[in-house]
Amino acid sequence: MYKSPRTVMLEYIPLRIVMELFAFLPMIFIILFAKVIGSLIYYLSPNTRKVALINLKQAFPEKSFRERKKIAKRSIKTMIMTFAEFIKASKMSDKRLLKRITAEGIDKFDKALYDKNIGIIAITGHIGNWEYVASYFGLKGYNPHVIVRPLDNPKLNAHLESWREKRGAKCISRWGDLRAMFEALKENKPVAFLADQNFLDGIFVEFFGCLCKTATGPIALAMKTKAPIAILYDVPNRYGYHKVVVSEIMYIEEKESKEETIRHNTQRYTKKLEDIIRQYPENWLWVHPRWNTRPNGEAEVFYKHNNFK
Repeated sequence: MYKSPRTVMLEYIPLRIVMELFAFLPMIFIILFAKVIGSLIYYLSPNTRKVALINLKQAFPEKSFRERKKIAKRSIKTMIMTFAEFIKASKMSDKRLLKRITAEGIDKFDKALYDKNIGIIAITGHIGNWEYVASYFGLKGYNPHVIVRPLDNPKLNAHLESWREKRGAKCISRWGDLRAMFEALKENKPVAFLADQNFLDGIFVEFFGCLCKTATGPIALAMKTKAPIAILYDVPNRYGYHKVVVSEIMYIEEKESKEETIRHNTQRYTKKLEDIIRQYPENWLWVHPRWNTRPNGEAEVFYKHNNFK
């Protein structure tokens, strides 16, 4: 979306001032801030709350309304905490940041990455602090190339990308040059996707028992390059410490046609992300309208008329 230079600066300057001030606050304040703002958003933003609760009803119909409300509130707090930690980390040293992140399953990741020397495709979702996943691998020297959606404000987008790249991650626009992805894999580097949101150019696969539009890019790239796929996620605790988990390594399973292979493997990685979210529901981004796009013939009313109780 185009924004005039005046609008860009009117958004950018106040945000930069707030972000610079915020980054110097102690971590205990960051944690309290996330809890307070998360609670305020839950109670004062009815549309946000409604989307989260409808999503949770779809995913966990067996849970009581009270249980789903509790998960929704914690999820919003986790979302605010992720953004606050990202800003705070801009003024932290690499050593200090790494003290807040541990990792599990890195041996599986390394084996898959170095065995065939053809790179690795990392798939994660908006689970915990997804920014810390990229920061961890960047600071550990893996030089991950992360597929991102650029922000509408180009000044702010350039500033945030500079923070990511300062930690060793290279940003590639999801509408950018595909050659950059192939070159990264050719150089035996990870190429990472956030692949758990409504993706208009994707295909329909099941997620928590309901069809949703899902990105096929990671699978198409793996089919073309024969690179393995790592499923990753982050688990935060209440004190601002994190564990990056390499859940498993998957390889493309071939079917009779290219289209069937893409659909089958897209469903596979989506189910793996679903299993992780089921294990840590309070850490996923339930405020995202994941089921907003419906198959042909279905009315576009998933969030308009759906009852969340």
